Amino acid sequence: MLASIALRNLARNRRRTLLSLLIVGMGAASMLLVIGFVRQSFVGLGEAIIEGGVGHFEIAPVLGDDDDDGEGAIAGGGAPPSLVDWQEIRSAVENRPHVRAAGATIQFAGVVTNGDRSAAFLGVAVETEREPLMGMKVRVRRGSNLAATPPAEGDDRALLGVGLARALAAEPGDVVTLLVATADGSLNALDVTVDGVFTTGFEEMDNRILKTHLMTAQRALSTDAVTSLVVRLDDTAFTAAAVSDLEDVRHQSSQPLDVRDWKARAPFYGQVRALYTGIFVFLGIVVAALVALSSANTLLMSVLERIRELGTLLAIGTSRSQLARLLLFEALWLAALGVVAGSAVGIALVVIINQLGIEMPPPPAAVDPIELSLMVIPTDLAWIAAFMTLILVLAAVAPMWKVFRVRIVEALGHV
Repeated sequence: MLASIALRNLARNRRRTLLSLLIVGMGAASMLLVIGFVRQSFVGLGEAIIEGGVGHFEIAPVLGDDDDDGEGAIAGGGAPPSLVDWQEIRSAVENRPHVRAAGATIQFAGVVTNGDRSAAFLGVAVETEREPLMGMKVRVRRGSNLAATPPAEGDDRALLGVGLARALAAEPGDVVTLLVATADGSLNALDVTVDGVFTTGFEEMDNRILKTHLMTAQRALSTDAVTSLVVRLDDTAFTAAAVSDLEDVRHQSSQPLDVRDWKARAPFYGQVRALYTGIFVFLGIVVAALVALSSANTLLMSVLERIRELGTLLAIGTSRSQLARLLLFEALWLAALGVVAGSAVGIALVVIINQLGIEMPPPPAAVDPIELSLMVIPTDLAWIAAFMTLILVLAAVAPMWKVFRVRIVEALGHV
């Protein structure tokens, strides 16, 4: 009964109630859009990192004297390849649940020259024949991707980052020379043909990156070892479980191993996530303040206009707690109606925006524009409804306090 009376009370001043509902609805819709953008940004960035070559996790040997404690350094581009039993490890890993495929990689560095110009490079060598199995994507700007078969000796190939190719004035078909330090510390040179120019999506990386086949890097470095194994799963949600499932593989290996997931390998993802989370929290505070002030004003004005009525109700035996619950129901009606309307508008906007294919400018340090896309899941609607309900309940505190302070005699004489 109180809920029905509360709804009729809101209909008394329809203009003020509609204004409050409009603010609550706009708040719910704006939060839905922000959540959809932030969620899609997190998912899109994460998948782009994984598909760009990072994979879901990496298995690499641990270097240093503190291997048993897990405190040694992880092998990387600054150390020669040192994972020797990688083929056995890969076979064991690929038999695990949810593992799509695993590919060996070598990270190395050196100087690349075409005779006229030279530049330092950061090299990554992969098994190109396994990249389709792993779902890895290579964004070639000019020329073609590396062949899916290992190159014959004397026919080594490479891809240059956009910035590195610009620095060398190199184009597909040109021959460049790689100068690198081998695994035993001596200097070696290897001629490679530029198959294409590609981008990683990040300008700084494009200025230094060089990609080649694993066999080419092994020839240049005079080694059969690799730097690490990159593993791709069939679903990112299983990353933590898959990493935990590799404990016996680590213990059975002849050398200490460490497993790092894609978030640990791409720390800037955490930085972007923290930035977007901060923006979302700030917007949430702004929306909460606007909704709370508007709703509190509506409810408080409703109380002030009905002081004499409230006094009469108190005089005939209505308890103050009943009147307070009446105001609470009015707040809950505002929350429910506003959230329903706002969610409907928000979902419609999400569908429209996703259909338009709007492109946004590249984020800082990136080179490609990103498509404006929003992702909303049912739990988002539940969280928004709970958030708005909490704000409206808090907004009802001041009017409810006013009811508890009403004096019957003064209220009956109120004009």
